[in-house]
Amino acid sequence: MQSNFSTGTWRMSKLQQALLAAGLCTAALHSPAVFAANEAVNESSAGEAAPLSQVIIKATVEKKKLSDRVSTGVLGRRSELDTPFSTKAVSSDEIEDRLATSISEVMKYDASVTAISPPISTHPATIQMRGLRLDDLNGYKIDGLANINRGTEMPLEMFESIEALKGLSGFMYGFGSPGGIINYVSKRPTTEKSFSAALGYQQGGAIKQHIDAGGRLGEDERFGYRLNVLHEDGGVAEESGSVNRNAAGVNLDWRLNDKLVLSLNAIYQKRKTVGGTDVVISPSFALPQPIDGTTRLNSDGAGSDVEYKLTTLGLDSQFAPGWTANLSYRGSDSTRIYKKDQYYITADNGNYRDRVTSEYHAYQFSQVQVGLEGKFATGSLQHQLVAGAMTQELTSTSSVVTPKTYLGTGNLYSPTIISVASINYSGGIYQDEKTRQDAVFASDTIKLSAEWSVLAGLRYTKFKDTAYTVKNTEAANYPVNKTTPTVALMYKPATDTTVYGSYVEALEQSASAPASTANANQTFAPLKSKQLEFGVKTEQSGWNGSASLFRIECGAQYTNSANYFVLDGRTLYQGLEINSVVQAAKNLSLEGGIMLLDATLKDAAAAVTGKRAVGAPRKQVSVQLTWRPEALPGLALHAGTQYLGELPMDAANVHSLSSYGLFDAGLNYRARVGGKMLSIRANISNIANRKYWTYYQENYLNVGSPRTASVNVRMDF
Repeated sequence: MQSNFSTGTWRMSKLQQALLAAGLCTAALHSPAVFAANEAVNESSAGEAAPLSQVIIKATVEKKKLSDRVSTGVLGRRSELDTPFSTKAVSSDEIEDRLATSISEVMKYDASVTAISPPISTHPATIQMRGLRLDDLNGYKIDGLANINRGTEMPLEMFESIEALKGLSGFMYGFGSPGGIINYVSKRPTTEKSFSAALGYQQGGAIKQHIDAGGRLGEDERFGYRLNVLHEDGGVAEESGSVNRNAAGVNLDWRLNDKLVLSLNAIYQKRKTVGGTDVVISPSFALPQPIDGTTRLNSDGAGSDVEYKLTTLGLDSQFAPGWTANLSYRGSDSTRIYKKDQYYITADNGNYRDRVTSEYHAYQFSQVQVGLEGKFATGSLQHQLVAGAMTQELTSTSSVVTPKTYLGTGNLYSPTIISVASINYSGGIYQDEKTRQDAVFASDTIKLSAEWSVLAGLRYTKFKDTAYTVKNTEAANYPVNKTTPTVALMYKPATDTTVYGSYVEALEQSASAPASTANANQTFAPLKSKQLEFGVKTEQSGWNGSASLFRIECGAQYTNSANYFVLDGRTLYQGLEINSVVQAAKNLSLEGGIMLLDATLKDAAAAVTGKRAVGAPRKQVSVQLTWRPEALPGLALHAGTQYLGELPMDAANVHSLSSYGLFDAGLNYRARVGGKMLSIRANISNIANRKYWTYYQENYLNVGSPRTASVNVRMDF
């Protein structure tokens, strides 16, 4: 075995990896630990002091309920049922049962979420909500705070749940895409000692080992810990690529007293992948037919190497009955070095020119936030107040010389594999962009009666985006000072049902011009968005459901007929989304949803006004069925499908991707063996091995993932 922790690499043979995992399981058999699963937060009753949080040990696996709490930024933590916006939360148990390796797989049974990039690529973890791509520097949070998601897939093993807040989220979290926000909720210390070891295999040869341990120590168990460590290495079916990653996460807390908790959360990941070639199309040539997902396109020497770090310090105080305050510092940075193939289509038969890019990118976030949340009464009115302030800074660094060289030619259906050893970034690095965001915010949810409540909030943001030349001179400066409101009216005809209407305004950072355009990498001023939403949520015995009508209006960006990326006109997104979980029979559950979307360009150039918005499907449907046969207690079989309707690839709607459906199936089995809990999971995605393209951005395609089988064995001690 060779190891080199100073460079973040760790290489073992497949046999050594399997023996290591087996040894860990054997050693753990003798540890005095108990089975741990889900986290739950104990709430103190009014007027009573209690610890801020506890993790309860449970042995059952359940879907997240609408009554479960989710993070809503400056609105505080509240149940999905009491949130006047469309939300979705997926637990770590569900993530493990699906053997999900990417955020797109986590959210695939929410019909409002579209996967637009494969997990093995230079831009993984990229998704859309409601037809709008999430901002990968502002759209993905960890525990509600800033996080860099550009170029890496978050280590899902570190998180207790993953939440989606759909639609405008700028009021809740600051700048961000009007599509929504993804929030990763970290695993926290368990109340009882726990230890689990898992060994997984993915078709192609990748083997993963994962250890998860937690508990409390010291007098009155004041010190809590949660540790996750993993290693994964080997081939993947997708584009016959590969993945190598090492990750570790630690979450500590110290209960200074019953009302004050100091916490530390840290995550580290080094992830190296090979695969994920872009196919760049042109309105001048026919849209190529999809190719098999295992087809190798990448050159010898191509790949992406990302090192990611996150540190969070927090202080939480329950200083009075019903009142809490918190202070947080977050540092997050990511360094990405990659060589990438981009196949530019040059003929109707799939001929291409291979353009190879070599780049260095680094991003560094820092954020300080202070918040206050509490309940009080004024006469007969009950108030839930959330207020605070934040300051956030993002610095982007790039290589001075980033070659984008045409090295060869070929055909998609018989690719030419070349070497890119001679293509390397050079000239040093420079600070290419810096953004600063300062904000103060406040919201009040006023309970008018047992049935009616109203929410009102304001966020004042002072934002500045500065771009620089390679000589560190200022190239562009976009300052914005803006107050954005949100208002919502909620009606509860019963305690288990909420009907709501909400209006939000928000700001988002504009996209930069793609590399394939004449003004590549040009930056633009921030955009303002508006959203109006009406919905209903209900949680009944045996089922829950939500439905919403939404209207989002935002600035339009697209590539014009002269191949310039422009900010021009506006885009209107209007849609209906429905999601539900139904216990159809004693041992049969059904989960699924549908989104119908009309997205249109308005007041833009004559050639595109009235056309459908790029990348926005008219329809999405997702369904998953889970069956637990009575004859085999502990066994659950699941099968699901996702359907994506036709979507346009360019502003003029010259090309559109055809609709397609994907099918998945799997099982999980839990049983006690020698007093320990054994979990066996297996899954096959894209069972029919459907060939399809995924949309990444205007005129950019990626190869759809092929049929992939995976299996995982875990022991909880």
